Amino acid sequence: MTLIVTFLPSLDHSNPMVWRLSDPAWSEPSLLSQFTPDAADDRTVAIVPAEVARCIWLSLPDLEPRQAEGVAKVRAFEQSLGAVHAVARHLGSGDVVTATIDATVLETGLAMLQARGLNPDVVIPFGLLMPSEPQHVVRAELGESTVLRGHRFAVPDEPVFRTMLVGDVAVEDMDRSALQRALLDASVDPALNLLEGPFAKREPRMLATQGQRAWILRLLGFCIVATLLLGVVAFTKYSLATSAENDRALVAARKINPSITDIAQAEAQLSSALQQKGLAEGRFTPLSAGLWRAVQASPNVSVRELRFGRDGILSVVLSAPDAGSINKVLIAVQRDGFRVTATSRQDTTGATLVDLTMRMP
Repeated sequence: MTLIVTFLPSLDHSNPMVWRLSDPAWSEPSLLSQFTPDAADDRTVAIVPAEVARCIWLSLPDLEPRQAEGVAKVRAFEQSLGAVHAVARHLGSGDVVTATIDATVLETGLAMLQARGLNPDVVIPFGLLMPSEPQHVVRAELGESTVLRGHRFAVPDEPVFRTMLVGDVAVEDMDRSALQRALLDASVDPALNLLEGPFAKREPRMLATQGQRAWILRLLGFCIVATLLLGVVAFTKYSLATSAENDRALVAARKINPSITDIAQAEAQLSSALQQKGLAEGRFTPLSAGLWRAVQASPNVSVRELRFGRDGILSVVLSAPDAGSINKVLIAVQRDGFRVTATSRQDTTGATLVDLTMRMP
């Protein structure tokens, strides 16, 4: 596993050292401003110096773990000045350890790390990296930061704290290999992680892995190609069917007139023959469509009779309570370009009737 270790930056210390820890070796440290993340990096741990995060131990053996953690955080808030972020962790002995940090300091530090491409998995106070030893105090040093870890305290290594808390108890330095193991353990199972609540790490939502996206693109490409092929096949099928029908029609037309050379000539001669016989080929549909469009626009008008003659004339009898409604129909029909004749009359009920003829322009 490759582990990235650094300190939480702040406005006063904006360029901390960064180590890359690959079992079992440390890399040469580099400044945060010069560090380049690698895709092979597995985890990132940001250490909070002892002077920035305050650690408190409480004994609450009569409470359930979740209740004890809640009570510990409430007491930490009560003992703090200003807005702080507090995280509590119940220990197996009934003790609860709580760490508090200024919320603005934590937010600023995380933003500075993310600006350099680092998104920590664990943010832990320096003093909670190592367990306490009842016989002695453990001193750890990393970079320019030091910490004293004793029974129920974790403080900076300063004379005032040595006098107040350490006294005559022996102080032993933590060696590099032990600190390395502590960091590796903390990256997986930290004693306490400040990334909780509003600061919890939010992993980017990935709808698909790179391999899955590649398969999706391949599938989309296949669907597009298949759709195009289906279109080509359908077009070819209909073209062949049309050609076959045209060939059959051309054979039938040549039986009547052997001089016909193609289907267009056959259609022209058929239309001419229909007109000579007084048959209006293809005229009923546009005439009736124009009539019904005009009638539907005038709800009071109804069609009583409808005939289509061999001469291509559409004869209609329109009925309406008044002449004005029928006039609207006549105007609409004429506006569409049809040639009309209209004769008005009345029936025995007093309704207005119009004998209308329509023909193509």
